[in-house]
Amino acid sequence: MISVLIPTYNYVCYKLACDLHRQLSAYGGEYEIIVAEDGSDNQETITENDKVTMLSGCVHLVRKENIGRARIINYLVREAKGEWCIIMDSDAEVVSDDYIRKYAGCMTDGADVFVGDLVNPDSLPQADATLRYKYEKAAERFRTAEFRNHHPFERFCTFNFMARRDTLLEVPFDERCTEYGYEDTLMGLELKRHGKRVSHIDNPLRHLGFDSNAVFLRKTETALHTLKKIEGSLLPYTGMGRLVLRIRAAHLTALVKVIYRLARPLLRYNLLGNRPDLTFFSFYKLGYFLSL
Repeated sequence: MISVLIPTYNYVCYKLACDLHRQLSAYGGEYEIIVAEDGSDNQETITENDKVTMLSGCVHLVRKENIGRARIINYLVREAKGEWCIIMDSDAEVVSDDYIRKYAGCMTDGADVFVGDLVNPDSLPQADATLRYKYEKAAERFRTAEFRNHHPFERFCTFNFMARRDTLLEVPFDERCTEYGYEDTLMGLELKRHGKRVSHIDNPLRHLGFDSNAVFLRKTETALHTLKKIEGSLLPYTGMGRLVLRIRAAHLTALVKVIYRLARPLLRYNLLGNRPDLTFFSFYKLGYFLSL
């Protein structure tokens, strides 16, 4: 049995559930789709998502408390009945007719976890999302299955993956990540520590939920607070963390903090504008983290 698990927060994913339901029905095996509201407070969104209950084998769970991505995924895995769990973000879009069949075809390949692709729209989805869009497009060269398989644990991503339910019960997501950021990295490290096999495959979903520059910058700051809280576990395994370690080793922390403090208004002006610079974004993250 396949369990498709979709955590969501104030995002309508009814069409996503319909597209997946169509493929699961054609596949012919047993299945379930569980959509879980993680403390959503937009009643229109909740009502729209409740339409999934009209689809056979589909459940809509409404949780009043926002518990964060790590805990909501762990909750969904415990609720699931399938031997395999396909987990995705609610702002995903199915882009191929064989998405389910590709994952189903992997089940006998011996791996414990299979990670699919994240692909972006071909053009800017909204005028005020230039920072997130530029960032995601720049990251595409690191997202091919070939590249990811050279770094299987470091490149683990929760946007679109399938895993044995037993594996996710044995190695749950780290619930210290109560806010946005870094649950993927921690999970990859735990899978490696437990000797699990992770395989990356070409099986895409398109990312649709692009935040405005202001929201993305705020989420980035939240993620850096998360990194600071658990930095002992993570710094050597993230690009930002390795840069922080080099800056500290060179005794440049104080200098970076001074430059950041002086440049912060100009950096924010650029990053919140129509033509954000990713080099400025990298320095903003570095300075912000070192100033925490």
